[in-house]
Formats: sequence, structure tokens, C-alpha cells
Amino acid sequence: MILTDRELFLLIVCTVFYITLFILVIQNNRRKLQLLQSRLDNIHAMQKMAVMEPRKDVNTMWATPVYLRIKQYLSEGRSMAEGDWTELAEAVDSVYTGFSEKLYSLYRMSEQDFRVSLLIKIRLQPKDIATLTAHSKESIATTRSRLYQKVFGKKGSTKDWDDFILSI
Repeated sequence: MILTDRELFLLIVCTVFYITLFILVIQNNRRKLQLLQSRLDNIHAMQKMAVMEPRKDVNTMWATPVYLRIKQYLSEGRSMAEGDWTELAEAVDSVYTGFSEKLYSLYRMSEQDFRVSLLIKIRLQPKDIATLTAHSKESIATTRSRLYQKVFGKKGSTKDWDDFILSI
């Protein structure tokens, strides 16, 4: 079978295109792996620091005015006010040193993702998190498993995300 000049040219162009595409896909995958490895290294460092840091008593968190207001909101079935979120983040950071910074260093979270993580950190149940954020329990579960997948690059359960949040 003899190829015409035009067919030969097209064959060469297609071959070069596919080889280039293959190389780009490999490079992209390597970058993703490096990013995931960097995140994992970051996570391991955070967890080591969390073990070594002296912690204030968790009861300190439960005695804060914002936590008491959260309990009141839950008993009334209300969601949290905007100002309460800032106060909660400050209270969590004062008990768990640098928690917000650690969280944002892993992944660019939405406000909702961050709020869910804050509420997990203070050991609230998913149904209570749903009430306080004015979302469904299913939405909260989806957020938790999605965050685990985004940060770790693999599927995980909602419990996996909760365990991670409690470990840092």
C-alpha cells in the first residue's frame, strides 16, 4: 500500500498531535501527583504539630459565649447569624491554635466548606450542622465527603473528613 504525499503528511501531523497530547497528559498527571504529595506532607506536618502543641481544655470551647448561643440556636431550630461565624472562627482558633490557617492552607474552601469544618471541630452532629447552616443533612454529608476527596485526592467517607478535622 503506497501513501500519497497528502496522506503521509496527515499521518505525520496526527502522529505528532497524539504524541504531544500524550506528553501533556503525563505532565499534568505528574503535577497533580506532586500537588497531592505536597498536601499530604502538609497534613502529616499539621498532625504532628497538633500532637505536640499544648491544648487548652476542650471545655474552654464549650464555655464560650458563641458556643452557648449555638446551643440556644439549636434548641430554637435557627441558623447562625453572620457575626456568629466570625466569633466562632476566633474561638476555635484560640482553642485549637491556627486551625483556620491550617485548613485554608490545604484547599481553597468556600465559606460553606469552612463553616461545616468549624462545626465539626466543635464536635457537633451533622443534623445540628445542617440546622445551623440552613442546609439539608444530605448536603452536609456531601460537603464532608467532597472535602475529603479534594484534600486527599481519593474517595473517603464523611467520617474520614470528620476524623481528619478532629486530628488537626
